[in-house]
Amino acid sequence: MNDIVINIDTWRKERKLAYLPKHFVATNTPLTAENKLWILERLHGRFYTSDAPDQFTDNDLFGYVDSYAWFEDPQEAILYELTWA
Repeated sequence: MNDIVINIDTWRKERKLAYLPKHFVATNTPLTAENKLWILERLHGRFYTSDAPDQFTDNDLFGYVDSYAWFEDPQEAILYELTWA
């Protein structure tokens, strides 16, 4: 039988912010659907991602924009980079 692990922090509080606070730490690894799910399941702090659909510009090749993640906790940013870079 598969054990389902639920991150209770995802259900109790608003973790993904709609704005980027100045004190958040940036990461250099592009965001994918897989590592965004990993953030939700494995980490506990607040974060921001630049994956808003309105961020496409004319200079982007075929409308593709790399999305990135910023974290409030620097240790979570390091863990993300070590896991996905």
